[in-house]
Amino acid sequence: MTFSRVVLVPGFVASLSLAYAVPAYATCRVSNETNLSFTVESGNTSNQRLGGHTTMSIASGKILGKSDDGKTIGGFCKDGDELVIKEEKGIPFIAPKK
Repeated sequence: MTFSRVVLVPGFVASLSLAYAVPAYATCRVSNETNLSFTVESGNTSNQRLGGHTTMSIASGKILGKSDDGKTIGGFCKDGDELVIKEEKGIPFIAPKK
């Protein structure tokens, strides 16, 4: 009987730690309406690639992006937000999607 408790308790603890070890990532959706491709950092996630005329989900939080030619964008998104990257007079910007 003692042996079964020794096996069950560590097995139970291990299964709980695995169940809670997987983090839940909050995301927001970003549409890039420019011809520029950006490398984006958001939340705790870096090196997310957002190509021109594409849409993808990124981690919620502070957003920093840099295009291949050095243009930058920045902002913030919360879980469930929808944002759009546009360009006006050669300057890219990020705004809420309407």
